Amino acid sequence: MGQELGSEPPPAPRKLPKAYVRRVRWSQNIAVLIGPGFVAVGLLFAIPMIVNKLWAAVLPLFFVLGGVSMFHHGWKNASARLRAFRSGKAVQGSIYQISVDTSQQINGRQPSRVVYHFRVDGQMLEGVITSFDTTAKRLYAGQPKWVLYNEADPTENAIYPPLS
Repeated sequence: MGQELGSEPPPAPRKLPKAYVRRVRWSQNIAVLIGPGFVAVGLLFAIPMIVNKLWAAVLPLFFVLGGVSMFHHGWKNASARLRAFRSGKAVQGSIYQISVDTSQQINGRQPSRVVYHFRVDGQMLEGVITSFDTTAKRLYAGQPKWVLYNEADPTENAIYPPLS
């Protein structure tokens, strides 16, 4: 990978591979994976307590609420990223920083955290993507990249070509 920007992304609307959409929404989305587990554990404890009319049934409902919130957050972030890929406007940006995200781990692997900058209407914006894609480790600070962003909400953005 050199200093070349690469070819411009195809015009919107872009067709995304189903496997990529599945990875972004489900298999590599930790909030979406863990949220239903919190809901299940909360309900597992809350239902017997509700049946027995115990006031403590309120406590496991916090697990349910946390699980629903976690799932919603993960789904919302995935939808924003996919929206940027499908219909986002392309601008030139650059990689700012690459690091290892030690707060997450799947099968003993920790993802890369890629921070990138891009300019919209004269304003410098920042995007962040957390990815298990091994190509993220080959990126470097200052490397030019295409960035796709939603014109209605530039906080919905992603680098192109995509990292899974």
